[in-house]
Formats: sequence, structure tokens, C-alpha cells
Amino acid sequence: MTGTEPLEPLLTRVMRLVATHGEQPVDDAGAAMTMTEGIVLVELLGAGEVTQQQLSGQLHLDKSRVSRLCSALERKQLVTRERDEQNRRNLLVRITKPGSAVATRLRKTWRERHERMLGAMTAEERRALLLGLRALARELDGSHGFDHG
Repeated sequence: MTGTEPLEPLLTRVMRLVATHGEQPVDDAGAAMTMTEGIVLVELLGAGEVTQQQLSGQLHLDKSRVSRLCSALERKQLVTRERDEQNRRNLLVRITKPGSAVATRLRKTWRERHERMLGAMTAEERRALLLGLRALARELDGSHGFDHG
């Protein structure tokens, strides 16, 4: 017995929920997008201008997936992409003014949702969750966790 048996069904359920929610539409005042696209926008809100490669590293996503996400956001006029004059192999990604507005609303909505979820927990549950999430994030960062293929 490894001590992980009771956790396996819960971890599998959480991974399935994360994957499912990552591709579900986010209804943000008419800016239809997936949760993953929203995460990209919120990341860009804090980062300003980054290359697609940097964005891929920051989000721990495959470069081709980031390229598809950025293309979708560009079609929605929420980001722009252009060649880096310093290194023509790189594409610079910038959030647009409408993209910033959407990202700001999403971040606020997510923060309120997190506050509601955490507010429903006891202090002991929040401490245990924090400890567990830190360990899970450390393991996923170290092993690259999910298969992004």
C-alpha cells in the first residue's frame, strides 16, 4: 500500500474537470472564448509584450497550442502578433485595448469565484488545500505533469 490509493480517484476527477473546464466557453460580455484563451489573455495582461515562445514557457503549454490560441485571440481582435525586429524568428504577442478590458473582467470574475469557494472552507481546509496545491504544483512543474500533446 503506497498511501495514494484514496487520492487517485480524486486526482483523476480534478484532472478531468480541469481539462473539461479548460475548453468550455467563457461567457464574458460577448467575448466568447475558452477558459484557456482567457488564461492566455490574463497572462498577457500582466506580461505586456512577450514572444509566443515565452508565453508557451510561462503557461507550460506546447508551442503549437499557444500558436493556435494566439491565432484565435487575434481573430477576435484581443491580441496582435508581429515579427520581432530584433529576431525575425520570434512572434511578439501584445494584448489589445479590448483584450485588456476582457482580461480585467475575467480576472475579477475568477477572483470573486475563488473567494466564494475559499470562503466556504474552514481555515484548516484552506491551509490543507494550500499545502496540497503547492506540492501538486511542484510535482507538475518538475515532471511537466500533464501530456500536452
